[in-house]
Amino acid sequence: MAQPSSGDDLEFLCPDTHVWTQLEDIRLEEAKVYRWRSTYSLPFRLLINGMPLPMSKTAYGWEGEWGSPFQSGQVTFIIEQTERRALPAFIYSDNRKLTESEYERMIADILEEAAACYAHQGARLGFDGDGIARRISLAQWDYIDRSFHRLQRIFRDIQSKPLRRLKRTEQWIRRENVKHVTPGLLAWSERHAGGGMTEEIPVPELIWDGIRKDDCDVYENRVLRRQLQELSGFLRQYRALEMEGVSDKAALYDDRIAYWLRSPFLYQVRSHEGPIVISQAFRKHPSYRLWFDWFNRLLWFNTFKVGMKNAIPLKNTYELYEIWVFMKMVGWLRQAGCLQDASELFLLEQDRLVLNLSKKKESRIHLLGGATLAYQREFKRSSENYVTYTHAMYPDIVLESDDKLYVFDPKYRLDHNLPMALGEMHKYRDGIIRVTDGTRAVEEAFIVTPAEGVDSSRLFEEDYRDRHRMGAFRLRPGLEESVMKKRLLSLSATNNLRKGEDHAEEISANH
Repeated sequence: MAQPSSGDDLEFLCPDTHVWTQLEDIRLEEAKVYRWRSTYSLPFRLLINGMPLPMSKTAYGWEGEWGSPFQSGQVTFIIEQTERRALPAFIYSDNRKLTESEYERMIADILEEAAACYAHQGARLGFDGDGIARRISLAQWDYIDRSFHRLQRIFRDIQSKPLRRLKRTEQWIRRENVKHVTPGLLAWSERHAGGGMTEEIPVPELIWDGIRKDDCDVYENRVLRRQLQELSGFLRQYRALEMEGVSDKAALYDDRIAYWLRSPFLYQVRSHEGPIVISQAFRKHPSYRLWFDWFNRLLWFNTFKVGMKNAIPLKNTYELYEIWVFMKMVGWLRQAGCLQDASELFLLEQDRLVLNLSKKKESRIHLLGGATLAYQREFKRSSENYVTYTHAMYPDIVLESDDKLYVFDPKYRLDHNLPMALGEMHKYRDGIIRVTDGTRAVEEAFIVTPAEGVDSSRLFEEDYRDRHRMGAFRLRPGLEESVMKKRLLSLSATNNLRKGEDHAEEISANH
């Protein structure tokens, strides 16, 4: 009979309802303190994501206290007794700040805008793909262009040592060309006497016998030839697109494929017909396995997605909110036609595209007219153009336009903490100065929050923002965004955009 498990009666005291609830039934939320208890009498260990939780022996059994992290996502409680048992759970975001649906909406918005920025960049970035599609796409071309050099190396390895088998062919052979005398050959000679046979040489001058030759017409090579022909068909379609940077490369790659198809070991190999199955060679042969993987990946671009760097099960909700606000601002500028270059948002890691947005790592997009929007821009004593005379500073979002800085700092906080959060903006306004003349560089500084602002409504008023050049914007998934969007597009970045357009028109007119 199995021993009773403490996981069967592991209960948590909900701080909102003050009711003891089973682990599988309780809704755990971030940044809250939970008491837990278990009636199990024998000692055991309780761990969360590998970290042990303290406990004490009571009359009830075992009890302890656990403070949920300022994070949301998947966690695992592990109970170690005579055996090890894992109990999965989920920490939700604080309902007072964001609901569960809004949390999921933020992730969807971030990845959607990342995909839009990729489309804006053209075929200069890589990304993850999903779903098989036998049609050309920008995603597929990006994969071909980035990895064709790898395909060339694999083909050279296969060409030097292709798979082959001995094939026996029956034909007439002159007696002096026979290399091996077999019992079958002697039996045939006895049945076909004459033709120059003597007692000394009991073999006819012409013999019907089989010769063995290496033959490359095996299944794997037939599949290889078919895949090369399919790739050539894709490349011919890319050549017809007449896109700058695509047509010329596609023609070069197609010529190389045609050269490969004329290789001696493929000369008498016919293309495979019918469905392709993974043979033992495609599974284990070092070169053919890489070849099959390359072509298998070629078709997986029916849909594509952009991942997030450092994706972990437990994600800091406030970091996610900061990234979401930044990507929303990028989207507004892109929709307004201000976006010029967003390549710094992405990082390619092992043929996978990730959003390169993380703490204390600057990522910057360039706007028309010379303006920039940066995430986690660094300011220190040795910075270019703008420095600090105290410690290094990392404002979450900085808009630079016409030698002026505008700080937007997302704050994932409750209403009563907003005045203190806005007060922290003074360090940016006073501490970041221009290198040229030592004057203050930050023109305006705002906080962005999902809070309703009931306790601090004046911070959200337009008059307050205009008068003090500081204030707050409310921004959360699914709500009206026009106020903050209007402010962003009305700043000097828009003026810089007009300057850039006027300058371009002037150059065009002169030419």
